[in-house]
Amino acid sequence: MQITFGNKSAVRQMWKTCFDDSEAFLDLYFGEKYEDKNTLIGYENDRAVASLQMLPYRFRFCGVDIPIAYISGACTLPEFRNRGYMGELLAASFEVMAQRNIPLSILVPAETWLFDYYARFGYEQVFFADNAEIPLRKIIDKANGDVDTAYQEFNRLFNGKDFSIQKSKADFRTIIKDAELDDFSPRNNLSGMVRVIDGDYLKSLYKNKYPEKSFDFQDIRLLCRSFFEGQKAVLNLMLE
Repeated sequence: MQITFGNKSAVRQMWKTCFDDSEAFLDLYFGEKYEDKNTLIGYENDRAVASLQMLPYRFRFCGVDIPIAYISGACTLPEFRNRGYMGELLAASFEVMAQRNIPLSILVPAETWLFDYYARFGYEQVFFADNAEIPLRKIIDKANGDVDTAYQEFNRLFNGKDFSIQKSKADFRTIIKDAELDDFSPRNNLSGMVRVIDGDYLKSLYKNKYPEKSFDFQDIRLLCRSFFEGQKAVLNLMLE
């Protein structure tokens, strides 16, 4: 399989085949989040057969905002599955992340069985869903629909918390547009996984905050468990 960076029309068509999302959601996603430079496509005989996106976010890790890549839209056309193509794309994405100095990758498995699948590639579950509803509509209503004011309230509630994704104002605007598509249906914290890309850098940040602790091992899944143990890690309001 040949792997290249993205082609929006090819990826959108693949997404329509593999996922049950509305045209309105696709317009939002491909209009505001998708970028060719953050997309990998696998080709078989000049046909696009698998793809994934590496959406850039900031993550608060041990008091420091670090860049992360959120794996989104990982898919393979049905007739090309079980050939190892997604594994090849994930491996290529880890190389891209390392080249871009992105030390951590995050994803939200769409189905339960995928947790075991992604664990094969070094991902570890550290985020767990809960029943605490995120008061997105209340935040908007309290701000009388003003997004800038609402973002300030959102920041107060969520941003700045350790071991959580930090949403920019642009991220927040996209979150609101996504919520409007389904009339602000309830949203909760998500179950998700992380993979260490640069363990040495993350260990140095962890050591700065917790000098009494140190890790002399390199196993990336064990590092994930060690970094996140005892932390209230939160993953919410992502475009899944």
